[in-house]
Amino acid sequence: MEAIQTLNPADVWEVVQKVIVWLAGIGIVIDLTPGIKVQPVRWLIKQLGNLMNHDMKEQLDQLQKDFTDHKVDSWRMEILEFQSSCINHRRHTKEEFDHIIDILAKYDKYIKDHKLTNGQVDVAHEYITEIYKECMRTNDFALSKPEEP
Repeated sequence: MEAIQTLNPADVWEVVQKVIVWLAGIGIVIDLTPGIKVQPVRWLIKQLGNLMNHDMKEQLDQLQKDFTDHKVDSWRMEILEFQSSCINHRRHTKEEFDHIIDILAKYDKYIKDHKLTNGQVDVAHEYITEIYKECMRTNDFALSKPEEP
């Protein structure tokens, strides 16, 4: 009987390196062959990228959510401030009305898309629309934006 030969770590590492080189070579050939739909190297690189960027993606998702929340809050505040200025009999130009109507449309779309409720802004929307219609009927818009004190 032959004696069992023990492998030292250097020999094992050399075998592992050769196997990795062969697998990489075969993977690249498969990846670049037009008729084969499987792309093992690209899949492996994508998986490594996902592992490396997981935390970054979570942070980016949180930033995007925070930005969207801020944008929606600012739309809401702009609508309510415009309504308040109308209640206080401040006159507005047609451009200001057009802008706030555009903001109302964006806000309404966001609310519908996310199935949220919209209490105070609904009332503001109706009020602003009534004032806008009245200004359109009587052609009674402010001619220019008043100067801030």
